[in-house]
Amino acid sequence: MSSFPSFALVPTPSRRLAAFISAFALGIFAASSLALAAPAAPVPIDREAVVSRHNVSNTALNAESALTIGNGDFALTVDITGLQGLERIYHDNGLPLETRATWAWHEFPNTEGHTLAAASGPINFHGREILYPIKQNSPAGRYFRENPQPMPLGQFSFVLFGEPLRTEDVAGVDQTLDLWTGVVTSKLLVRGEPLEVITAAHGSGAVVGVQARSPLIARGDLQVRLRFPYAYRVNIAHKPPFIWDQPEKHTTTLALLAPDHARLDRVSDTTRYTSDLRWTSPAALTEAAAHDFRLRATAGDTLAFTCAFSDAENPSPADAADFAAVRDSSAAAWRSHWTKGGMIDLADAADKRARELERRAILSLYLMRVNYAGAFPPAETGLQHLSWFGKHNSEVYFLHAAQFYQWGHPELIEKGLAWYQRILPKGIEQAKSEGFEGVRWPKMAGIDGRPSPGGINPYIIWNQPNPIYLAELVYRAKPAPETLARYRDIVFESAKFLASFAHRDPATGVYHLGPPLKNVTESTHPELVRNPAFEVAFWYYGLDLAQKWRERLGLPREERWDDVLRNLAPMPTVETPAGRLYLEIEGIDDIFAPEKRAIPTSMLLALGYLPATPKIDVETARRTFSAINERQGTERWVSWQMGQGALTAARLGEPDTAIDILTNTAAPARFMPSGYVRRPRDPDGAVAYLPANSAFLCALGLMAGGWDGAPAGPAPGFPRDGQWTVRVEGLLPMP
Repeated sequence: MSSFPSFALVPTPSRRLAAFISAFALGIFAASSLALAAPAAPVPIDREAVVSRHNVSNTALNAESALTIGNGDFALTVDITGLQGLERIYHDNGLPLETRATWAWHEFPNTEGHTLAAASGPINFHGREILYPIKQNSPAGRYFRENPQPMPLGQFSFVLFGEPLRTEDVAGVDQTLDLWTGVVTSKLLVRGEPLEVITAAHGSGAVVGVQARSPLIARGDLQVRLRFPYAYRVNIAHKPPFIWDQPEKHTTTLALLAPDHARLDRVSDTTRYTSDLRWTSPAALTEAAAHDFRLRATAGDTLAFTCAFSDAENPSPADAADFAAVRDSSAAAWRSHWTKGGMIDLADAADKRARELERRAILSLYLMRVNYAGAFPPAETGLQHLSWFGKHNSEVYFLHAAQFYQWGHPELIEKGLAWYQRILPKGIEQAKSEGFEGVRWPKMAGIDGRPSPGGINPYIIWNQPNPIYLAELVYRAKPAPETLARYRDIVFESAKFLASFAHRDPATGVYHLGPPLKNVTESTHPELVRNPAFEVAFWYYGLDLAQKWRERLGLPREERWDDVLRNLAPMPTVETPAGRLYLEIEGIDDIFAPEKRAIPTSMLLALGYLPATPKIDVETARRTFSAINERQGTERWVSWQMGQGALTAARLGEPDTAIDILTNTAAPARFMPSGYVRRPRDPDGAVAYLPANSAFLCALGLMAGGWDGAPAGPAPGFPRDGQWTVRVEGLLPMP
């Protein structure tokens, strides 16, 4: 059980004592002497009970309820059989079934000799020419946009009488994902005969463990199939299918075959990895066709095996030799994760929204560790399926990673920041090539850190202060000289770019952002975007934090940074009948016009995502939030904007509105049975849109864990209406 203190939004012993003493002073109680007992220590949250009441159960095939297990660097998603044989049904109707590792990447051969320069074109940046990789539809642009992409690893499935298992073969489904252990147990009938499958992923390694038991296995009628695709068909950007029909373009070599062990060596273009199979039940492995292997029982009714994947360029021994070890490793890792981090318990809350709020919280905490707690911060769909060719989109990295700090796992931010440290030299070179100081972080990049061409990518800037903010969160959790030393280069090089990018008007001395640039909503032509509200506020906050880091290290403040801070353009506003409101972009004044169907919301990130800074007027932010919410309603806060709206509402002291936003049940905001959320405007392409989960956790973490300057008391972002009993442990407050 956790050692974190527990807090509740209920009368505490000290408050009851104060009330008693007050009553005594008023003469309500007549007694010559009283012996008052000391307040009892808070009872720790029963974390296993909280987590386990949200276990995911399936009693029928539901393509939106595929179950993902993993550890942040490795994950696989399974269907109702506990394996991945119903691939097309799940891919076409819901969540794809994939096996992924953060280190496994593939690149199609560059037979035409494409260069990134050929995908670039000149843009005018305040009188000087910069080459931006904006030609995404050129041959070179398409190549570098698609490459590299993650490499799909092996697919596990059942074959019945030598043929793939079909939906009509299956009935009586009873499947459960035990969130406390990360283990999936699947019970079903296959043509009327029982099959039980237990599936687990190792706690840290790229290893899957499976135990299947059935009379069909005993007779040899049901076997396990392991096969390998060539790559993804990445001419489809989102949720691309596997390439199964080009067996000649890759090789799978049975390099070792022993009575209880086999090693399969994989080569797909320049990608090389191994699959190490081990089985403890009597079994035999045979090669049915190229890239297609079958494991069948030779005695008994059980197939128990593991498969460890390893990068051939950086080989590592198999992390586990048998199924029991993998299952136990999963249970131990999840137990550690659940007990050492933050937790919220809403079981005693009377508000009808509490149950769904807690379900979304627990499932999101689970999915973020599975998909995003690895050494490379993956695409917005994590390790569940590909989106944007599997590239990391750095502008939303704060939302993905900040919640790890809030929920008591700052070490998981550091895993991602380690990748930023590795690509720092490449980012410095990129900034230099564009005529800027410091580091230019790629908006969209694979594991190599190379920028990806796009009509939007080079113009995005709100990704640039993110590493400063995240390093600050790590420092808040670990305020030690070692933290400052470890991340000073990330902070200072990022700040150099912020100061260098801000353009000084020689006539006024004011520093402006853009044009050209794209702001958060990406919908306005880059030549029309100047001083977008959120980006201005984030520029200020990032530079201000960097100056604080210099002071902590005993260094003098940078005069240029202070000049930018003093003279940075204000956040743009407009006068309306409702009063002064924030604009999204300077000069685009009609966004609140009555005929506008939707109002952009990115300016609200300046108070919510960010704490209040000298650039923000809180009352103007309050009027802006009210104008948007009254026009559009809480049901319009969907996807990651759900977290955005709740963050702002909470910081403005509107907790009930924040709860309404986070429990929104409008179709685009729906948390599916397994906890994933579809992307509203692209429902068929991004069905595991993790910015929604992470932004939700960021907002709920702020409401439950607090922030600097928050109202006194525990869970300061929750309503004080008597309907919310909120027990909280181990959450860390935001700035």
